[in-house]
Amino acid sequence: MKYAAESETSLRTRRPPYRVTFLASTLVTGGAERMVREFALRLDRTTFEPSVVCLNSYGQIGEEIASHGVSAFNGIMRSQYDPLGLWRLRRALREIGTDLLFCLDHRNVIVLGAASSLGTSRKVFVAVHSTRQWGGRRSLGSTASWFLRFVDRVLAVGENQAGYLADEEGVDPEKIVVVPNGIELSEFDRMPSTEHVRASLGLSESCRVVGIVAVLRPEKNHELFLKAAVSVAEQIEDARFVVVGGGAARDRLESLASELGISEKTLFTGERTDGRELIQAFDVAVLCSHPVVETLPLFLMEAMALSKPIVATRVGDVSSLVEDGGTGLLVTPGSREELSGAIVRLLEDETFRSEMGRRGREKVAREFSLDRSVETLQRLMKERLTVEERQKAS
Repeated sequence: MKYAAESETSLRTRRPPYRVTFLASTLVTGGAERMVREFALRLDRTTFEPSVVCLNSYGQIGEEIASHGVSAFNGIMRSQYDPLGLWRLRRALREIGTDLLFCLDHRNVIVLGAASSLGTSRKVFVAVHSTRQWGGRRSLGSTASWFLRFVDRVLAVGENQAGYLADEEGVDPEKIVVVPNGIELSEFDRMPSTEHVRASLGLSESCRVVGIVAVLRPEKNHELFLKAAVSVAEQIEDARFVVVGGGAARDRLESLASELGISEKTLFTGERTDGRELIQAFDVAVLCSHPVVETLPLFLMEAMALSKPIVATRVGDVSSLVEDGGTGLLVTPGSREELSGAIVRLLEDETFRSEMGRRGREKVAREFSLDRSVETLQRLMKERLTVEERQKAS
């Protein structure tokens, strides 16, 4: 179905830079939000002009993007079911002159983003970073999935997730493109020393540290991490456990650590803006998520960039990043025995840890660089933004 275009400049006559607007509910600290920050700040400004629109508040990352001089709007939705929200969004995008709208996979963002672009020449991308929701519900839901028929591209971060989107969410496979997360490897060459970070956390240089960096949400399964820590501590007396991340579950998890008798060996740091630096303190990095939501976590990439061996559950697209026995050890989701056994195996063999960490850094450098992610996105955007120009020329 075609819609009459609004009175905006057509892409047929528009010349670079193309105006790209990143749309989210809010941009709090999280992997998907951090990728938006990197995209917004790293786009080639001779070709693209970025802006940010948040339906609610900016959030920490939204404020950071705005502080770099990127145009930003917020407060589009004044309440959960604000009847004027769509009108405000259409007006903001018209004022910006948005050529391409990049939507995060918040359900209201997909619906409003797609609806606000009907009747315009604007292109719409939706970036999906999850595989189902907690409780097994679909990531997008029926209403958001229905609106995907009006978008140009649906971006997945891995092949397994792309299959899920097509098979279970009903997304047109022709619209799905994989754009893996990436990191800037050079930033990890300027980290403080392991000794310095451990001292800041009150950890001795001689202890062996197992750590996790993740928001304290149910799908991350911190309970399993703590239960496995009991078994590890029984076998390795100097083992210490660090939980980096904030969330409503902190008090409950601290109580669980006390009940399990490992509170004196476990450190909860709360939410930290220097989470990447704290990974330096780890001997082994762990992520033991349930097989829902998790897809391609940045934490594991960051740990590998710091040459840390990984123990992770076989969920999402983790296996595309962590090669079992090569760059880390993969275990069955929910298995306390496998998780603790893999951790102990690495803690007991320093040579094995070092070799695995070295291979992990090489893999990230080779396959998951941020430059590669940005270049892939830029190519996809330019292809869609110039399609009408190419058709006219032919």
